Amino acid sequence: MRPISSRQKGFTLLELVIAIGIFALMSAMAYGGLNSVMNTRAYADVQADRLAQLQKAFLIIGRDIEQAIARPVRDNYADVLKPISGGGYGSSILELSRTGRANPMAQQRSHLLRVAYAVQEDQLLRRVWPVLDRALDTEPYEGLMLEGVKAVDLRFMDVDRQWQAQWPQPDLSGSDTASPAMPRAVEITIDLEDWGRVRRIFEVVGA
Repeated sequence: MRPISSRQKGFTLLELVIAIGIFALMSAMAYGGLNSVMNTRAYADVQADRLAQLQKAFLIIGRDIEQAIARPVRDNYADVLKPISGGGYGSSILELSRTGRANPMAQQRSHLLRVAYAVQEDQLLRRVWPVLDRALDTEPYEGLMLEGVKAVDLRFMDVDRQWQAQWPQPDLSGSDTASPAMPRAVEITIDLEDWGRVRRIFEVVGA
């Protein structure tokens, strides 16, 4: 007769099924947690990139406004344009003359610049003219500042520290001769599709 073993060796089929089930459950939980962490990281990266774009846009806008000067220019048809104008209606929201044009190569050219901002197809664009007083064929360089822009609102602080929705301010006769050349400050509010309304105020140092 064979001796009867007091202990079985190995796992039974039921024990293997239970072990596999527990392992699968733990793996699913671990994958869910990892997937959540990866999604959070990807979302944070997207938001960080968006914040960097917004900060860069406001940095450039602020630099343009703070260095604005009272220098009128002539457009392509020799009409005189104000040193700074904006608000009202239309795609072009702000146009101004500014100083501080970089010249790292020490070229023989002006340190002044004419820039404008426009909103087209949910994009905020910056336009720069190569000269102040334009010829008939002078075209600006255009660069993308921000995407996902629903609207841009501007306000201008006058000499009495009152906010105006448009600059220059027309007088009762319909002309703008009564307005000073420069506002004291410019408030810009950008309405973004993802972040809502973001507002900044910039002082016009030249005023």
